[in-house]
Amino acid sequence: MEQVYRGFETSLLALSLALGLAALAMLGPGRPLEGAASVTLPMLTVTAPR
Repeated sequence: MEQVYRGFETSLLALSLALGLAALAMLGPGRPLEGAASVTLPMLTVTAPR
């Protein structure tokens, strides 16, 4: 029974790793809107119309 739980835990860890990598891959540099001012901080990006 312990091996069943270990396999389940391993598959959940692999799934969370894959989802995390997919989320990081989707975070690419975005294009700012035309005529907009943008400010980029280490963990935050703000874009506002002029």
